[in-house]
Amino acid sequence: MAIKFNIEGPEGKRKRELEDQERELRSRILRAQEAKLTQDQPEYRANMAANIAEKTAEIEEKLNLNAMQKAGISERLGNISSASVPLSESTAGPVMPQQAAMQASQGLIQEEDMFRAQQTRMKAQLEAYRKEQEGLVGTVNLGEAYGTAPAGSEDSVLRRRVQKFATISKEARDFVAGSTSAEEAQDRQAAVNAYKPLFDAETRRQAQNALKLPGLDGQAKDEDSARNMRKRVPDFVSTVTAIDRLIELGNLTDGMASPISGKFNPEKLARYRAEAEQIRIPLVAALRVPLLGGGQMTEQEREFIQSAIARPTDFFNFASTDKLKTLKRVVGSEFTSASRNFGYSVKSLQQVLDANSVPADIDTFGIPNRTIPPSATQAPSKPKPAATYNPATGLLR
Repeated sequence: MAIKFNIEGPEGKRKRELEDQERELRSRILRAQEAKLTQDQPEYRANMAANIAEKTAEIEEKLNLNAMQKAGISERLGNISSASVPLSESTAGPVMPQQAAMQASQGLIQEEDMFRAQQTRMKAQLEAYRKEQEGLVGTVNLGEAYGTAPAGSEDSVLRRRVQKFATISKEARDFVAGSTSAEEAQDRQAAVNAYKPLFDAETRRQAQNALKLPGLDGQAKDEDSARNMRKRVPDFVSTVTAIDRLIELGNLTDGMASPISGKFNPEKLARYRAEAEQIRIPLVAALRVPLLGGGQMTEQEREFIQSAIARPTDFFNFASTDKLKTLKRVVGSEFTSASRNFGYSVKSLQQVLDANSVPADIDTFGIPNRTIPPSATQAPSKPKPAATYNPATGLLR
């Protein structure tokens, strides 16, 4: 029988590796194309969501079994601990030796740790399935009373309340199940039933409050709109405050740069100019959304915004105040438009500023001095002697 030797040189090996890489690349491209075609089918998302729901139910069943097994181990550990406690002198009976108790407990503790680790892994997998299913469906069901919430809205007030009630419901079932009599179970169930309407009312109140913002009338279309406006309000307030301060600095420095002016003060002018420049630097970033609509800022756009912010402390600043007022009007118009798009109504921009600005007396507020009246610090005057009657003159003295 002839023996065949497979001798592969460096060139042959390199050629074979290139062919393997080419085949793998073609295979990956085909799989990607097939996956895309599958995802484009109308029923793909529904089928995948149903598949994930089955996997989720399977994991939840395993978690329940895991909890039962872990509870059984905990009970056995408790029995061993009780059996190894020394009895009093007046009590007779067998006592489990401490060494035997330690050996028996060691194996059970290892099993308990194993079940705990399995539980952690299954909960993480369950959370991953939940997020994947939400992404496929686009919403999460909150029950008949509350409808649905957008996928990924973990910070939603309504969603947190619904999840909290799910936990409370489980505790309530355990509370009723722990009754020692039918009468006690009936009383406990009545207490649980009375709590549900109160919880629903508080949930609706918190959900409504989450849609409202100080200074704005009405309420947002949804919680996502309220979150967007909650970020915009402080930006609007700080931007308007900065522009107003620039206008104020322009008025303060009017005439300071002219030696023939009675207000000539180069030292104070330098301080005001330095403050104005410190205001203009962050103002460029703050004006990106009102002037450009967001997105990554290019160098040309940065220069455009810088040119829009007047330098009111310069010598030739005759039109700077009007330019800054026009800029503030643009900022206010953009904020008003965004507020209405998100569901609010803006009756007064000043109302928004007053409700969200630092109070004017932030540096002076406090408990008023309780000064003591001067009369309280003076020594009491001596009482005047009582008037007496002089019979000789017939007068009082």
